[in-house]
Amino acid sequence: MSVRAVVAVLLAALASPARADDAVPLSSADVAARWHGRLSNAHFNATVRMQMDLGGLREERVMHVFRDDEGGKNERVLIRFDAPADLRNVGLLYLEQTGRPNDYFLYQPAMKRIRRLPQSIADDDVYGIDLEFLGFGVAQSAPTEILGMTRETLNGRPVYKLEERASTPNPRFELRRTWIDARTFIPVRTEHLREDRVVLTAETLEVSDVQGVATPKRMRFHKPIEKREVLLSVEAVDYQAPIDDEHFTALALLRAQAPK
Repeated sequence: MSVRAVVAVLLAALASPARADDAVPLSSADVAARWHGRLSNAHFNATVRMQMDLGGLREERVMHVFRDDEGGKNERVLIRFDAPADLRNVGLLYLEQTGRPNDYFLYQPAMKRIRRLPQSIADDDVYGIDLEFLGFGVAQSAPTEILGMTRETLNGRPVYKLEERASTPNPRFELRRTWIDARTFIPVRTEHLREDRVVLTAETLEVSDVQGVATPKRMRFHKPIEKREVLLSVEAVDYQAPIDDEHFTALALLRAQAPK
């Protein structure tokens, strides 16, 4: 997972879900819009645990995530690590921008400094984070062209299968296939392909209703070429408690220290 559309995703004050038997069939553009806008105008804070198998090296990471989208315009995500000890208080801040490149900031306590990450680094692995999924959205996804959509059934549930091609070169995928739940518009399976090879699969294993919001509670990510697997669990999430704007400033990375 990576810092980008690294977690998007896991977005109309919560777009009302369409029924699988809608009287008026949805177009592929409608489905994409409902998926991408599932949490528009929403905010949350969450505790997330990641169990990682990095080619045989196992590690568990715990973090706190704050997310909002400034009234449906620009998504903002702050991530602060609580565990393991060597990552404690490491902070990542993502600010979506309009008309200019997005901002990414990293705070490393050992260096006691904040640095801005260039897009090229943010597109690579940074502490195993993918904001596309941790933000439960897709604000950072690479722009795509929809190639087609079909209606299918996956694991007994009606889904829309979208196939998209990246509009501009990016290190994540050339082709993306997404199976989107027809009721909640949560992506239940995603595949990223490069040179006709699957380089990432993401599966939503559990969805729960939290404060009236359909929420992915467990997700599994697999990178077959790199032999990496991550199980992401949302241990707690609150969509109602207000979040101060100061959480989404670079200085918040310095101040948001996990208690000892």
